[in-house]
Amino acid sequence: MSVLTLEGRVIVPYSGYARHLELIQHGARIGAAKLWYDKPHKQFYLLMSLEVEVADPTPLAHRRIVGVEVGQRYLAVATDTQNRTLFFPGKDARAKADHYARLRKRLQRKGTRAATRRLIVLAARERRLKQERNHHISRRIVDASPYSLIGLEDLTHIRERAKRKHGRKASQKQRRANRHASQWAFAELHDYVAYKALLTGSTAVRVDAYQTSQACPRCGYAAENNRPDKGLLFCCQACQLVLHADLVGARNVALRTLLARQDWVSTGVLSERPNVSDGEAKAAQRRRYAEVRWSPDASSRA
Repeated sequence: MSVLTLEGRVIVPYSGYARHLELIQHGARIGAAKLWYDKPHKQFYLLMSLEVEVADPTPLAHRRIVGVEVGQRYLAVATDTQNRTLFFPGKDARAKADHYARLRKRLQRKGTRAATRRLIVLAARERRLKQERNHHISRRIVDASPYSLIGLEDLTHIRERAKRKHGRKASQKQRRANRHASQWAFAELHDYVAYKALLTGSTAVRVDAYQTSQACPRCGYAAENNRPDKGLLFCCQACQLVLHADLVGARNVALRTLLARQDWVSTGVLSERPNVSDGEAKAAQRRRYAEVRWSPDASSRA
């Protein structure tokens, strides 16, 4: 390995994870790299990304359907059409986020150089904790669903779409909720699931996130009052289905992923981002979701 230093370029030997070294020997392309120094152990690490070629996915190789709902009270809930479910609570993550927020507030009030250095250390530590948690969750989801089509919500511009009060108009509880929302690393979790799925023979696809937590997966009725006080209890006002709200969202994502697979089989093209650019396309897509929910064949699979 060649490293440019203040005293010139230095060539040093390296050792690494056997699986990664095998990929490099078999032609994996090396992407971005970062040199990281572990001060307590006085050890340098070279963090590299690898580009690996995988076979093109086909619908026949992805017979299992999985839906993943992400949130804050539960960082992720994954379920398939056989009702095998994984819950990943976010209580500890929110407690740690509040702890770091209190530390940052105290250090920012001091304003000294030592406090600034401590803030940098805390920011890096919090970043590593989030990455470790997202790696753990994505690995659990992918390992539990090999050769699957994994549905992820299309949450582009979700923070801009959310109607929340900010500034002086917001209460202390609302400000805490805004802080939790701003620190919500859902995009990173989606990226981890997507690339790990490809390495295990699965494929991740984005589906429309409209009313996934308000629509009933049994009858298709969608309304805000299906979730009293926006809590974790879902109660359908039409068919009286009572279920965990995040599990309802995961089931709706799985149903929409099932619809994406049906389109994939019929057209030969897997749409990673459904066309929801206008109102007519959205309305047509919602009608198709309702048809899938009402279909006896789809209901038996879901």
